Amino acid sequence: MFAMLEQPRVLAVVRLSVSKDDTTSPEKQREAVEHWTYGPVVNGRVIGYAEDLDVSGGMHPFKRPGLGPWLTERADDFDVIAVWKLDRLTRRSAHFSEVYEWCQKRGKIIVSVTEGVDMSTPMGKMFAQIIAAFAEGELDTIRARALSGSRARLSKGVWVGGVLPFGYRFQRQEGGGKKLIQDPEYSKLLLDIIDKLNGGWSSYKIAIDLNRRGVLTWRDHLRVQQGNPARGVEWTSNAVLVAVKNPTVGGVYTYKGQIVEDEDGEPVPITNEPIMPYSEWSKLVARLSSRKKAIRAAPSRSLLGGVAVCEACGGRMSSSKRVKSSGRVYYYYVCNAMNTGKCSRPGRVRRDDADPAVNTFVEIALGDLPVVERASNAISETKSEMAHAKARLERLETDFLAGKYDAEGQEESYWRMHKALTARVSKVHEELERASVAPRFVDTGRTYRQMWSGMDDEQRRVFVQRHEINIRIGVDSEDSAIRVIKVSMPGMREVVEAAGPWLPKHLARIEMPTLEYRINARRKRGQGSEGQVDWDTTASVPFRPAG
Repeated sequence: MFAMLEQPRVLAVVRLSVSKDDTTSPEKQREAVEHWTYGPVVNGRVIGYAEDLDVSGGMHPFKRPGLGPWLTERADDFDVIAVWKLDRLTRRSAHFSEVYEWCQKRGKIIVSVTEGVDMSTPMGKMFAQIIAAFAEGELDTIRARALSGSRARLSKGVWVGGVLPFGYRFQRQEGGGKKLIQDPEYSKLLLDIIDKLNGGWSSYKIAIDLNRRGVLTWRDHLRVQQGNPARGVEWTSNAVLVAVKNPTVGGVYTYKGQIVEDEDGEPVPITNEPIMPYSEWSKLVARLSSRKKAIRAAPSRSLLGGVAVCEACGGRMSSSKRVKSSGRVYYYYVCNAMNTGKCSRPGRVRRDDADPAVNTFVEIALGDLPVVERASNAISETKSEMAHAKARLERLETDFLAGKYDAEGQEESYWRMHKALTARVSKVHEELERASVAPRFVDTGRTYRQMWSGMDDEQRRVFVQRHEINIRIGVDSEDSAIRVIKVSMPGMREVVEAAGPWLPKHLARIEMPTLEYRINARRKRGQGSEGQVDWDTTASVPFRPAG
């Protein structure tokens, strides 16, 4: 085959699971591939190195940081994939078959330079498949041995290794090994983040706050602890949620992102000092996951930018500023279609007029209503636990039917786990029945007026979006100098019904108010303007906005 290729372009693939393994060092792998490539038989040239260090042989080749881009983006740059041994390419026979098929379609060859496997020949193809199957079996053995050793160390309270979980640090044990205890600074930081999430902060606002205060991300914190410079990676909304939703916050062990359970189906603990009890962490994650929708305020310094809509075209309004010749700066909400000419009567109003309209709406429509919350999301949490328990029982029974408990002594273990999981399903079913008749809401002891007054613009922005308060800005049909702001809340009735037992009698007849606020642009600032609040179709309450 190589006689038909003049100076074949060779991609040298190097992989190592553990960097300190001297027997298969990256240097040795590179040298072997180079020796084969530049030899008289091949007379080729190495055009690049796809190196993946500290990468498991179980990772899909197309997803590896070093090799992946060569396969997906630079396939035309090489003719041959050369490896020290086939297990450097992958330890999964299924993955090997995918790469081999990919190579066949593109006229490329896979070669193992030390095993004498050249897949341009029929014999080479046969040996390659056999070697790949053995490599997969070896990987499964390595994983089983590692997991078994991990559980043994966990049972003794010793950390099993890997990157430190967020908010923890090592404490060396007298008998050897290391134990996880709370990191004083970052465990406190994590609890502060959780308090803010429970208090109505968005993960986006928390990330902005952490970056503004110069708080290092967890990885940068670990680098500094080891005497290395921080990379300056900033917090993001996703990073905040990932830290909070990691099961290690509740002090339990995870493997490849899944919670590891013991024979009774209970989570395996990683420490005696969890940052928060596992049961509380589970409820927290259920609350975050069961919110009506994830609200993330867009990057904006205004309350209604991207939230308010144009009455004429229904397009979003954005915040803009205008500098007068005097140097005075005015801020506006403007229809996004104003500059394109696609809107016939684009809305435009000063922020100083629009923001107070929303404040007034909350004050009048919601102010005296008590704020109630769902009773700890008991039903959603219990349903989640029920689904998890049933899935665990189903996997156990599937494994039993597949013969995975046929070895001596394993059948007894199976029935012990089956009994424990069956009892757990029954218990959770009873809890679900009790939760279904429990009160859905509890009074927080605060009114919406008190809640609103304690919020900044970013929190108010999230509040407006989460409660689906509609703000429409337009121009009067007869007088273009009159700006019209309409604020409504279609879900008002739902809020009133939730307040139920705690609702003051004088508010019991409120139905879906709509505030209409009219501003005469000709009037000088400071003179004010009159507006009107329509409570329903038959009655109205006039008011004069403050300022």
